[in-house]
Amino acid sequence: MTDPLNTRFAAGDEAALVECFQAHGPLVRSYLRRFVRPQDVDDLQQIVFAEVWRSRHRFDPARSLPAWMLGIAHKRAVDQLRIRTLQTVPLDAVADRAGADGRTDGDGLAERDQVQRALAELPAPQRQAIELAYYGDLTQREIAERLSVPLGTIKARTARGLRRLSGILGTAATGGRHTDPRRSEVAAARGADGTDVMDEVDTMHGTGRTGGTDETGGQVVRPRIAVSSCLMGEPVRFDGGHSRNRFLNGELDRHVEWVHICPEMEIGLGSPRETLRLELSPDGTRLVSRKSRVDLTDRMTALAEERAPALREVDGYVLKSRSPSCGVHGIPVHAGGTTVDHKGTGVFAAAVLGTHPLLPVEDEGRLNDVLLRETFVERVFARARLRALLESDWRPRDLVAFHARHKMQMLAHNPAAFREAGRVVAQAGTRPREELAADYARVFGTAFAAKASIGRHVNVLQHCVGMVGDALDPVRRADLAEVIASYQAGQVALSVPATLIRHHAQGLAADYVRDQTYFSPYPEDLRLRNHVPA
Repeated sequence: MTDPLNTRFAAGDEAALVECFQAHGPLVRSYLRRFVRPQDVDDLQQIVFAEVWRSRHRFDPARSLPAWMLGIAHKRAVDQLRIRTLQTVPLDAVADRAGADGRTDGDGLAERDQVQRALAELPAPQRQAIELAYYGDLTQREIAERLSVPLGTIKARTARGLRRLSGILGTAATGGRHTDPRRSEVAAARGADGTDVMDEVDTMHGTGRTGGTDETGGQVVRPRIAVSSCLMGEPVRFDGGHSRNRFLNGELDRHVEWVHICPEMEIGLGSPRETLRLELSPDGTRLVSRKSRVDLTDRMTALAEERAPALREVDGYVLKSRSPSCGVHGIPVHAGGTTVDHKGTGVFAAAVLGTHPLLPVEDEGRLNDVLLRETFVERVFARARLRALLESDWRPRDLVAFHARHKMQMLAHNPAAFREAGRVVAQAGTRPREELAADYARVFGTAFAAKASIGRHVNVLQHCVGMVGDALDPVRRADLAEVIASYQAGQVALSVPATLIRHHAQGLAADYVRDQTYFSPYPEDLRLRNHVPA
């Protein structure tokens, strides 16, 4: 059945455009918010509807009008991201500058006043670290010595403060692109000494792990992710360099807390250092220095055992690829001067995986794959939400509510584990809390360890349509069915049918569907569901 609005729109009826804007404008806005800054949404929405009207002759009235509009919105949003230029916080331009007579120009005075007002809004530890660095002209090590605070903590305070300052001033942080070497050091988020940056979290000022609610009504959680230090820009590689990863330091950084680990540095090797490799021996695979032939396996294994208890508190781990200590996949194993296979696992990584089999773990190379990246991030945020629940003074009803919000998300990954989790939750209130929590955590982790396939996504989308479909007219139900079929055929991204279904659920006050974490498994500005399946 063809929607009369579609026919009138394709025929050029201007009244149909007005109706189209009223009916589908909120959907387009919701979709655009996944891509661009809030202040850009209104302008971009106008651009989208202008193009929709200009392109009406290409629209087939028999097809879904919302899906066609979202396709145009997707292209224009991507264009907006490509042309957007990031700016820095001009702290060097607004620091106190005294001339021969102590005067400053009016513009500089206004800018300095703006920045000083913004500094006043920071938590005291962050403000103190930034002021000592930029106005006191001290290095981070000098600040740590003056305050008798660990160097890693000073770097964490500075990084959080600069990011928060950027937000207050309405600018975007750029990861430390400064000309002054000392300023680059201050802007660095972490140190090269292996210091744990989790020593301090400013929960009172919105930078903690939890606070507020997300779009599904659940608590906002900042996952805690262990990471190889070199991936965060620390110069701890064998050659004295780093392997800074753009995704980890960019999009993901503002949503998570990092726990930096460099096993080689922590066992005392230093940087630069002799290269290591895996070698086959009668005692199994060993970690050996290439030239001096020192066997480091026992030291690395002991470090992993020492770190294991703390890793129970993290929600994921990103390891350096192709590293004989940290690599997860495809590490060369040698026997004499010959490479016998390329299926080894780094010694430290193997110990971590053996101790924490359900911990979401990836190496940074595999995160370049859009599907693997989405899967990893989804697992990390799901695990963080469960950790936040179980660390609270939860009641059985809280676990039931948590499971209810995650049902569709679990179903998309592992239907068998989804059903088992339901049986565990059914025992809430009758079993000891610790046993219940341990069983649910095990099943929950097992569910998300399985990858969500296109077929399972389609199954979940159809389930959700079934829960709201009775309140929709036949045309809207046909629209949803067509968009889901387009996703299944690899023509549109998952974000298109998901956005459309949630839009209808919100309009119909279908709270159960609207509040499913399936529709908002992680912060939308990560834009991980916008790829078209192959």
